[in-house]
Amino acid sequence: MKNPKIRFLLVAFTFAVLLCPRVRATTFLTDQFVNYATGSLGDSGTGKTGGSPGWNSSQTAITVTNGSGSLDGTSLGLVSSAGDDVNITATNLSQTTSPFNPNGCYNLLTQKTPAAYPPNVTSNMYTSFLYRFNAGIDITDTVMIACMELESGGIQSGSGVDAYWQLFATRVGSNIQLGIAKNVFNNGVGIVTGITNWAATNLVAGQTFFVVVRLQINATNGVSSVTNGVDDIADLFINPSPSLFGADETSVPTPSASSPTGDGTVPTSPTGPGRFFIVASGPSATLDELRVASTWLEVTPPLGQCVSAGISADPTNITQSAEISAILRAGISGTGATNQWQISGSGSSTWTNIPGAFSTTYVTPNLSLASDNGNKYRIIVGVPCDGSSATSAVATVTLTAPVVTSPGVVMDDFFQDTLRGNTPVTPDNSVWVTSDTSPSSSQDLNADNGSLVASPISGTSSLYVGGFVDESSTNLPIDIAVGNTIKVTLPFIANSFNSHTNNGALRFGLFDYADGNTLPTVDSSAFTGSLGDGLDVRGYMLSVDFGPTFTTGSPLSLLVRNGLSDNNLMGTTGDYLSMQSGPSGGGYSNAPAFTAGVTYTLTFSVTRTDVNTCSVTAAISGGGTNWMFTATDTNGLAYHRFDAFAIRPNTLETSADQFTFPEFKVEVIAAPPTPQSIMITNVSRNGNNVTLTWSPNPSGTYTYTVQSKVHLTDATWTTLQTDITTTSYTDMIASGSTGFYRVSSP
Repeated sequence: MKNPKIRFLLVAFTFAVLLCPRVRATTFLTDQFVNYATGSLGDSGTGKTGGSPGWNSSQTAITVTNGSGSLDGTSLGLVSSAGDDVNITATNLSQTTSPFNPNGCYNLLTQKTPAAYPPNVTSNMYTSFLYRFNAGIDITDTVMIACMELESGGIQSGSGVDAYWQLFATRVGSNIQLGIAKNVFNNGVGIVTGITNWAATNLVAGQTFFVVVRLQINATNGVSSVTNGVDDIADLFINPSPSLFGADETSVPTPSASSPTGDGTVPTSPTGPGRFFIVASGPSATLDELRVASTWLEVTPPLGQCVSAGISADPTNITQSAEISAILRAGISGTGATNQWQISGSGSSTWTNIPGAFSTTYVTPNLSLASDNGNKYRIIVGVPCDGSSATSAVATVTLTAPVVTSPGVVMDDFFQDTLRGNTPVTPDNSVWVTSDTSPSSSQDLNADNGSLVASPISGTSSLYVGGFVDESSTNLPIDIAVGNTIKVTLPFIANSFNSHTNNGALRFGLFDYADGNTLPTVDSSAFTGSLGDGLDVRGYMLSVDFGPTFTTGSPLSLLVRNGLSDNNLMGTTGDYLSMQSGPSGGGYSNAPAFTAGVTYTLTFSVTRTDVNTCSVTAAISGGGTNWMFTATDTNGLAYHRFDAFAIRPNTLETSADQFTFPEFKVEVIAAPPTPQSIMITNVSRNGNNVTLTWSPNPSGTYTYTVQSKVHLTDATWTTLQTDITTTSYTDMIASGSTGFYRVSSP
């Protein structure tokens, strides 16, 4: 493909036009725990996936380190730390009067066995860690410092019951005291309901202390403990006697404080607890040695205990398509175990440490058939207390040549058969599954009267996934070549807003199951809530500020999924990296948004602009509106293989009463022809309207993109419009006296 020549033009009223081509703290890990495990304290920050196990949603106020120092718990009777910690440098922000939507960082736990919550028998979930308040004087009010969230999502403003237990700190004279509670928050506002039960233990700034929280999950009433949400008990232990460390369940000491049955409400979601959350908007503090398990013995390792380094699960060989990443996993064991992934190229005998690869899950960069075929990987485990180490078996990654999809219509389903889950997938039959497996699921998602009809559920989110590739026969996703585009067209109607009380995130996503999990073809309990069997599923997501009136200035947010190890597909943006929000210029807060009964058309497209670069465009038109936003995936992920599209409305109260989708169309569009050069023929301005006119060489029919920036030295360009088929464009919001534009093709 030829690159357009670059032209530069300055215009008299100091606007400029530029034409150019489109620019292409360590924990005890899995095997030691029956139901839960945590990730390395080093798994946060730039380049980390926050996968399971691992840290996610890093904040500037929270620094998660690896091998840089630790809190010392030996004086408390604990084994020595491996040398990682979490530093919280935030200043105190009162949560008594401010809306409760805390910033922070969470550790995503491994999937539970069994996955269903609550289990069919009474059981316990223990969480322990070392903690130190670094200042103390910055505790000016009662503040939350940590909590255990839902596995499928965290605390959000306006969401009410979202945590199983919450740990608070308060000042009592010169001392600090801790309290335990079960959801004292109501509708996203500060501490207004419920009871915080305070421990009498007095703590001081600079003191390292040991915390154990026990969640007693009561399932004696079967499903009623989910329905009522009042049976569970949360217990707080502060500096328990070392003589009881490593004891069995019959010797657990008396709690320092307890939140009993009926004293607060736990979440009713069947996904259960699974995210340990530390708060950035609290006092300056340090956290270390996080452990989560199902017994007291496992979270209270006594001083002198030293389990040597070991490998509980070796990484396995992988055969896959080139030009995507490979995902390797291992299981490690040992007291305070640390780990490091290594790589050896094909035919090489030299092993090299991979920078930042300290998690038990390693996601490689996109791999090239020419240079990466036959790469070998292994993990090295170290235990400091006895100096032992262990090396895993070697896993080899074998790459195959990509099989790209020819341009054309992949799927165009008008739902004329009045069925939404009938297999197999054909060019006019997609297969849709829903997360709702309750007896009323037939009302949740239906194909009726030539449309797909979705009815969001009250009090919980829903998830609908539509497969457009018959993987039972091909096992190959749609793979777009460089220059080509995959485009999904989805008309939709919000039938009514009678139950609407608050805007929510209406999410759409384009995903690749074939290179990760298995694309679901039937409704399943493993598909509950927003989970969607999301383990290792790659893709892009659009989050829309949905309601009759926009509540944000940029209502379209594009995101790319990087938390691949989370089974939760679309329930949280914490598994995604932001690709920014639009439309360009913003200013949509309080503007009219969606109207009941109006047909809107969503187009969601991914263009592969280079081997490791993609641009994503989302556009919604209808009812006289045309909202559009384009962003480039600059994270090196460049997803270009897809087999499913997903829709996630929030709860009934934050979405429409019902959605109708008359058509679902997927097509691959060939790269458009590109001119050798583009010449500006006219630039004019009338108030805030700047009109550009250009001429391509050679003459012909092309598509164009217009971008702008305020200053030529600005780091990024703002995309004003793509897929322009004419040779003119008017920017109607050019309010400044100076600006720069560029036109590219394609």
